[in-house]
Amino acid sequence: MQQQLAANRVSLNRVVAPKPCSARRLGVCRASQKGKTDTRTTDKILPSNVGFKWDGSNLRWVRDDRYAGQTSNIYIQPKSGSAYVIWPVVHTLLTEKGLRSVKPAEALKMQKQGWTIVDVRIEGDFEGQHCEGAVNVPLYRFVQGTALWDNIKKIAMAGFAMKATERDPDYVATILSRLKKNQKVILCCAIGGTLDTKVRTRPDKYKEGINDPDRSFGRESRSLKAAYEFFQAGWSSSNLVFIEGGYQQWKYDGLPIATSDE
Repeated sequence: MQQQLAANRVSLNRVVAPKPCSARRLGVCRASQKGKTDTRTTDKILPSNVGFKWDGSNLRWVRDDRYAGQTSNIYIQPKSGSAYVIWPVVHTLLTEKGLRSVKPAEALKMQKQGWTIVDVRIEGDFEGQHCEGAVNVPLYRFVQGTALWDNIKKIAMAGFAMKATERDPDYVATILSRLKKNQKVILCCAIGGTLDTKVRTRPDKYKEGINDPDRSFGRESRSLKAAYEFFQAGWSSSNLVFIEGGYQQWKYDGLPIATSDE
């Protein structure tokens, strides 16, 4: 079921197979968005010279520094929705910026000290349950277009009893309209994700962790993708963190939760 969903997402989102490329990209990054041009700059958070390629057989990004230094578009233009920055670039940027995770208990303590928990999940999930006191600034929204591929995406996801979603194309503007500039923010999504590139299940035996091809660029999540946008909006690692394990871990730990009806 999960493999079928993953394959479905790839077929809908990828116009062409991404070419091997480097995370270093100077100046203005551009990508066609239904006739428009994305002119967001990455100069403020320029990543290292890290090479990578798309492993289509395993549906994953693989680090391969043989491609370091080669220029290529760092955006993917879906057939439905707006262009977005590919995950290896996001991971590299966040790692260099020193973005850190906090455990749910620490996040709760920070919240009491004035930090704001920003839940980036879709609005419907937030309304169901969320960390008490959190505000919702969803990274994704339900598909709003009615073009051919928008409708195909809606029909495909309806087959799984799900609603099709797409990235908020103006997320930076949304952030700035709902939050104070440089407000202390704790990002929360369903799973949290990780920037760690190693498996650390046996610290007693493997102190440095174990290399895993599936973790070449950590584990992507909506919190981490949103963190990239927050950096673009002017935040830094001094006022931006994310919850380790996300809302699922928060709830499992028995920390305060709320619903929008309360």
